[in-house]
Amino acid sequence: MRLFLPTALLGLAVAASADAALTGIWRTNNASGAATTLTGYASVAALGANQSNGLSAAISPSINDARYTSIFGDFVEGQTADPYIYKTLYNSQGRISQIVRYSASPSDPLANLRANTGGEVFDFSGFGSTAGWDREDDMWADGQGNFYRNGTSSTGNNGVTKYTSFQDFLTNTNGQYSAYGTTYGWNDRFFAFEGKFYRTNTGGPNGSVSGFAVYNSFQDLLNRNVAQTISSSNWSSTDIFIPVPAPGAIALLGVAGLVGARRRK
Repeated sequence: MRLFLPTALLGLAVAASADAALTGIWRTNNASGAATTLTGYASVAALGANQSNGLSAAISPSINDARYTSIFGDFVEGQTADPYIYKTLYNSQGRISQIVRYSASPSDPLANLRANTGGEVFDFSGFGSTAGWDREDDMWADGQGNFYRNGTSSTGNNGVTKYTSFQDFLTNTNGQYSAYGTTYGWNDRFFAFEGKFYRTNTGGPNGSVSGFAVYNSFQDLLNRNVAQTISSSNWSSTDIFIPVPAPGAIALLGVAGLVGARRRK
């Protein structure tokens, strides 16, 4: 296994142009349902084609039940404060009752998540005697300050609630619920970055991921208006897909902005 080593050179290549994509994507590799390692890809297309960028890292301790775990970041292009990575936890009643928030450093955004160090645990509240959301509910953020929670039924994901702050997300306040124009599969994963929303198609062999549906906006996701479908290797439906900035990209963008300002003086 080739371990992930943060390097400024990777970030420099990404940050060289203001129009360059900031984001790579990581996939958890699961063993008997547990997320044990992460593998990196340069894009969703590369993920679909199983063309790794050669980076991998162990998750230690492993995440025991990846199927019922959501992992996502709140990265925003050009941000100066360190962002966060979030991991949901569910209780013995099968309810998502807590979420862990890890600081995500510019040099290695997933370091604290991988080692399960420095995380701050928050309780979800306001959900009655069962103390949490259904563990089938998928959760994600869009990099624009919004958080999302799918509402599942016996048939699948039939709607989603959007929250405009992390605090509202925790307390289920001021959320805006929208029904999907169709019922998405309850094994589908959702994530968003760079202004687009993504959903896994879990219609492959044994319910595996056979592709990624791309939506140009949240409204398009609601309306089932697919802009593109990226065919994929048959990844496990329990795999978690985590978009993050390339190593050093956030910090180097800040440096690039300062250098540009000085040159214009």
